[in-house]
Amino acid sequence: MNESRESKNAEQLEELLLLTEEIQEELEQKDQLIVELKTQLNESLTLNEKLNKENRAGNIQALKNDLKLADRALRNEKEKLRSANVTIGECQDKIRCLTQQRDYARTHQKIVEIPVEKPVLYEKCEACDRTDYQNAKAKYETQKERLAGQYKAKTVMFQTTLFLLAWYSLTTTLFQAVQSDVLLSDCKSFFHDAASFIQTFIGWTIEVGQSVAQISTKIPNPFIAGMVYWILLILIVGICVAGTGILAILIEIKVIELYREKCWDVITLLMILTSAAVIIYFGEAIKKALSVNLLLLFVLLQGAYVGLRCYLESYLEKRNY
Repeated sequence: MNESRESKNAEQLEELLLLTEEIQEELEQKDQLIVELKTQLNESLTLNEKLNKENRAGNIQALKNDLKLADRALRNEKEKLRSANVTIGECQDKIRCLTQQRDYARTHQKIVEIPVEKPVLYEKCEACDRTDYQNAKAKYETQKERLAGQYKAKTVMFQTTLFLLAWYSLTTTLFQAVQSDVLLSDCKSFFHDAASFIQTFIGWTIEVGQSVAQISTKIPNPFIAGMVYWILLILIVGICVAGTGILAILIEIKVIELYREKCWDVITLLMILTSAAVIIYFGEAIKKALSVNLLLLFVLLQGAYVGLRCYLESYLEKRNY
């Protein structure tokens, strides 16, 4: 037992010795590292001192250079200021001399009247017969007449060409309209509806006249009652029909006046021909898309065009365009 304990103690001592040796080696390594760090620190300090010395010397030299440049610029500015003062003095001397001359001229001036002849345009003098003026005037008149004739000829040619084109477009459009079954049927239905409307309106007026003429039944004399009946009926029907006709004529006259005043030009002609051609050539497609009478559509388009044209012209007149 004692031997085993001694062996264990010996092993522990050996381990402790090994640990102490390792610790001592580590301490030596750390001492060497500390020495190396101290040497590096000293070297860095010396290097830093050298750099500071060099920087100081460089900064001093840079400051000296800046001072030299500033001194040179200051001298230049002083020279410029001196030259400016000299020029200012010279200008002041000149101004003083000029003011003296002006004052002298004002105090010693004399008023002298100089006769001036005013030439009169085209005034006949003794030595001139105005031949140049007459020749120039005759040349101007002949050139004016020649240009007026050329303008008139070109205007007539343009109007003739425009009339022929309009006539050709109108005839081709009418021939195509005659061949279009859809347009013909719509025209027939339009006029048929218009005639039926007129008949209905006349029937309404006759009914109203008859209802009003029933007042004559209160008259005991049958002959006088019959005369009063027919007179009232004719008066009421005539007034209604005549009033409606006069109103329609006035509306038509107003539309024609608007056309002549605001829409009587080439644009309106092109609008009429274009809308008619579109309705004629694309009548079937329009009927499929819109269930509307083609002739009524044409009339509505013209009314919308006239209204828009009148509105635009009145708007531009207000804006002074």
